[in-house]
Amino acid sequence: MSQPLNIIGISGSLRALSHSRILLRAIADFLPANTGFHELDIGALPHYNEDLDGHRSPDSVVNARQVVERADAVVIVTPEFNHGLPGVLKNTLDWLSRPAFASCFIKKPVMFATVSPGALGGVRAQYQMRETLSSMLCQLYPLVEIAVTHIDRKFEGARLVDDATSGHIRKVTGSFLEQAQLASGTAA
Repeated sequence: MSQPLNIIGISGSLRALSHSRILLRAIADFLPANTGFHELDIGALPHYNEDLDGHRSPDSVVNARQVVERADAVVIVTPEFNHGLPGVLKNTLDWLSRPAFASCFIKKPVMFATVSPGALGGVRAQYQMRETLSSMLCQLYPLVEIAVTHIDRKFEGARLVDDATSGHIRKVTGSFLEQAQLASGTAA
């Protein structure tokens, strides 16, 4: 029997009912019942400023780093804005990537998904996300990517209703959880 994982979720959008947040919550619903899940409030983080980093880091940054440090894994869902990552998500990753080579993301298992109302599903944001996370030295597993196309057609209200999308996300999430459990030492 494996020990439950503690997972932190990050939505790349600040909107309360954004497609990213709804999909992040759908992923949380796919997790085993004993899995801890908490969404990080990236809107609480100030604009990255190296003058504020280090010994004088804002409380919101210190708290975010501690939450990620204590987590067994991180799940990120983001829209693609102008062919890339939203500024608020990049800002969050900039704060959490410090101190360089010793951040809360070092060797942390991370799974991410992108969403878009268009036909590409945020693949350009996927590329930027992979580059950014690789530089943060987190653990990225060779999983099938989750790039959800035509996202506006896959929800009814705040509920994911597209069976093919749900099935794909469940499968990838299951593979990720297996890898995260092995990495965290919680596997039986």
